[in-house]
Amino acid sequence: PVRSAQDVLALVPGLFIAQHAGGGKAEQIFMRGFDADHGTDVGVYVDGLPVNMVTHGHGQGYADLHFIIPEIIEGLTVYKGPYFAQFGNFGTAGSVDLSTTDHPDHNLMKLEGGMFNTLKATTVLKIPTSGKHQSAYIAGQYSYSDGPFESPQGFNRGNIFCKFHTHISPRSELGIAMGAFTSAWDASGQIPDRAVRSGLIGRFGAIDDLEGGTTGRYNVSVDYHFMEGYDHDFEVQAYMSSYDFKLYSNFTLYLEDPVNGDMIEQTDNRNIYGINTRYSFQKQYRNMRFITRTGLMYRGDNVDLSLWKSPDRNRMEVLTSSSVNEVNMAIWVEEDVVFSPQFKLQLGLRGDYLTFNVMDHLDRSDFPGNGLPHASGYAQSGTISPKLNLVWSPLEYLDIYVNSGTGFHSNDARDVVISARINEIIHAGNQQGLTQEEIDQQLADRFMDPEQADMKTLPRAVGAELGLRLNLGNRVLLSVAGWYLNLEEELVYVGDAGTTEISGESRRIGADVEIRAQLADWIWGDVDVNFADGRYPGEPEGANYIPLAPRLTAQGGVNFQHPSGFDGALRFRYLADRPANEDNSVVATGHTLLNAVLGYRLRKFRIFAQVENILNMEWNEAQFDTESRLFDETEPVSELHYTPGNPFNVQVGISYEF
Repeated sequence: PVRSAQDVLALVPGLFIAQHAGGGKAEQIFMRGFDADHGTDVGVYVDGLPVNMVTHGHGQGYADLHFIIPEIIEGLTVYKGPYFAQFGNFGTAGSVDLSTTDHPDHNLMKLEGGMFNTLKATTVLKIPTSGKHQSAYIAGQYSYSDGPFESPQGFNRGNIFCKFHTHISPRSELGIAMGAFTSAWDASGQIPDRAVRSGLIGRFGAIDDLEGGTTGRYNVSVDYHFMEGYDHDFEVQAYMSSYDFKLYSNFTLYLEDPVNGDMIEQTDNRNIYGINTRYSFQKQYRNMRFITRTGLMYRGDNVDLSLWKSPDRNRMEVLTSSSVNEVNMAIWVEEDVVFSPQFKLQLGLRGDYLTFNVMDHLDRSDFPGNGLPHASGYAQSGTISPKLNLVWSPLEYLDIYVNSGTGFHSNDARDVVISARINEIIHAGNQQGLTQEEIDQQLADRFMDPEQADMKTLPRAVGAELGLRLNLGNRVLLSVAGWYLNLEEELVYVGDAGTTEISGESRRIGADVEIRAQLADWIWGDVDVNFADGRYPGEPEGANYIPLAPRLTAQGGVNFQHPSGFDGALRFRYLADRPANEDNSVVATGHTLLNAVLGYRLRKFRIFAQVENILNMEWNEAQFDTESRLFDETEPVSELHYTPGNPFNVQVGISYEF
């Protein structure tokens, strides 16, 4: 079952997602021992457009894919680890590259609906063009759902996408794509376990049901591609995005304000401008083939951000308010050396340069302060990321490979500038001959943490893996890989509080097993099992777990497409228990889900049913160890808070292709 394009990410072996804010918020992403929040360590791209948002109002790397209509996705390519030079910021655990179709096979009209007042309508219409080497289409989708919650979430989403593709000459082509998306919803939030156990609320109830939000994204992209046989290939893309976001959340309930409650409002309004270029060529020298790929990249974000205390969605107090200009420029090169059909070497090098310019509207002499650090200023930083990959194919059906490389994720621009301000205060104090106590007092007066002085602007990830792929008779494909990843710093700007969490160095080690099998001409089976162990090496044993990092996941199932017209799938997903805090005293509970799809095609029509959570298991989709206080409690409690996952539900639909 696919509710949105975000669910398509679940096709990635070992990647899990979790929604916890009413359907419209970007999902949490879990991959290779990372709770990547909403995308901090997983880079996501669509047709060359970066999806991750730098210095976002809710969380660094926020990746919202809801602007894409699933029916027009043509391909999904996964790059695990920081081993590939074309991917930069956020591509530490891996990168996911989605592509939309240039030439839809058919016009499509599709209507779906079912439990929880769910409705979805989709259309893809080919537009007549003047030549056989041209294609144009427009796609639209509208969806609505109340979800299983006692307070209906009223989730609305509208999408429109159009694309034009033409061959200017036999060697060149031009593509233009435009898309718009808007969404609004209510949410019941993350509920404390004690409230359900005591009977205060039901499992699908709420303490504060005024959570929710609205968001939209509007994209324009122009792509020119020139090819000269197989020897030369050049591509240049220019894009622009406009984005808006408003989110109401209440994670701590009545912890800070026992009377009005702790609801916050986060806003993010930005324009993104970017250019991507790529050039590749091939040369032959004796028996060796050289394939060179190089590229240049520019991305600029102009952002207005704010955080408000907004009980019952009424603005009471501004906590942060900033304007940010952040620029990322990069150059990269990859060289493939094919020594023989049995051996290939790939060398990669990427250089990134970032500038951060922050105007904090509360960093002024007449502002009385609100307990949070504020700083305006600028900073800059660069990093070099080398890569080295080897593939040895001793047999026609066996590949053995070694991947290695470094990558990075940038920190929030506000954190970067606050760190620069801390260093400036320390430097000025030393020049003035102040004592350490006097310098510390100056920082404390500004609510600044001296530990943030040595913060890494672009924390480096270093990874390596050893794996093999075995193809047995073109009917079974087996992949096994053992991997290692070290991230030198896990510093997080907490958009929910306007503060910074410094977790230090992290280290992860794991293994992936993937099996694909064609069981018959019309039946396919697959299973993926992923192990990971993540720790903070600088912390004492037993208190060094990485909160919410997945440790064991599995997914798989059987898909079929019978010549008689029947098609379908039976799929399972398993996520094991995992620590919810550093000492594992609070456990995020695991779950097993079983889903199914069954369809029948009769000429141009297809009728289908999607069944989610066949076994009607009680499971937690998103969960956190959070300190909160209920309205009638005198003392706060730190325990598991969660968003319940969907119970058993059925959706049915019909589509018509013409």
